[in-house]
Amino acid sequence: MKAFYRGFCKAQENLFSFLFAAMVALVFLSALARGLGHPLAWSLDVAQLLLCWTSLVGADVAFREGKFIGLDLVTRRLPIKIQKILEIVVLVLILGALAIFAVYGTSLSIASWKRSFQSLPISYSFITIALPVMSVCMGITAVLRVIDRVKNFKANCAPEVEG
Repeated sequence: MKAFYRGFCKAQENLFSFLFAAMVALVFLSALARGLGHPLAWSLDVAQLLLCWTSLVGADVAFREGKFIGLDLVTRRLPIKIQKILEIVVLVLILGALAIFAVYGTSLSIASWKRSFQSLPISYSFITIALPVMSVCMGITAVLRVIDRVKNFKANCAPEVEG
């Protein structure tokens, strides 16, 4: 199972790196075409779709690798045991928020199924479904992190400083 998850994580990183590069290239191509007097009307909608997916689902990569901005000014002065407890509590709160995002994001995606892009014949739900997908991915990451923190709770070292 760990090998599958590692493979999924690597595939996710590669996919969203590619999507980000495609978005940048598309925006550049669109600006170039507009400058030449032949604007690509569909490019902004595709760029919006790519931006949403790369930022929301790509957030799981940042969360998994501890690259989110954190404020530990107060907590790093607390005893290690309290730091670990607070980290677990925060992760559980994050899981609650992600569950809410998943439920309401799914509802939003279903509600926006009939809405379409201005220049593309596809549903706007292809953008809104990114929120529940991100929530599930980050939820898995948070659950695995809680399990790890609980398993290693009695270790005498400070929580891993990520970032």
